[in-house]
Amino acid sequence: MFDVMKNAVATYTKYTSMILFFSIPFIIALLMPTLSPAPVFSALGGYFLRSGSIPELSNADMLVIIAVSAVSLALLSLALVAVNLVVKASRTRTRVSAEAMRNLGKYMITVFAIFAFVKVIETLLLMYTASSGLPELPVFLFSFIASLGLFYATPAVVLEEKKPAPAVVSSFKHVFRKPMHFILWLVVAFVLLAAVSTLSFTMFTDTGLRQGFTIIVNSLFILPFLVVLQAHIYLLKYTIVR
Repeated sequence: MFDVMKNAVATYTKYTSMILFFSIPFIIALLMPTLSPAPVFSALGGYFLRSGSIPELSNADMLVIIAVSAVSLALLSLALVAVNLVVKASRTRTRVSAEAMRNLGKYMITVFAIFAFVKVIETLLLMYTASSGLPELPVFLFSFIASLGLFYATPAVVLEEKKPAPAVVSSFKHVFRKPMHFILWLVVAFVLLAAVSTLSFTMFTDTGLRQGFTIIVNSLFILPFLVVLQAHIYLLKYTIVR
């Protein structure tokens, strides 16, 4: 496991400038929820929906939320694919710019379709439970199971040229075959995100400055590294790269 961390750090440091450029959409994607009327709250630099407020939203509010969510998801897909392309190019020893220009759009559409499909199902379930007064346990279960299928979906699409359904299946397989790799990523992610959140509370007293600092640092440094680490962990399925 030390080797995969070392490889991730090596890739990140070697292509820092390009990864930073490709990570700019992360900033916009994370800021987009603040532009919509969605009842959200911030935690560790991310935004989470207050589902109890959904029945109070108007049709116009829902349309704005859907539009903003779609744009945010598209930008997130773009950034995820671009950073994974850097890892792919570093492994195949091709030029990053050539790889990105040739396949960025194709991979982005595929990843966006996967994430959008899951988001639509999750939202419909959430709206149904919120409006009917039913417990949200089915939504939580669906979100957890879906997250396992989405976790390695982007690396599967970019690194292996998989279609949406096989990419999700591949993600499930890799999570269950190598659970410690998945847990390692979660631990590293929690430590890094918590460190940034703690630093923001130490440096700033204003809530807006705290959120702005957290989003910028997470978008440009933490999330890109976690994506690089995720791609390298996925590549461990091939003995030759261990």
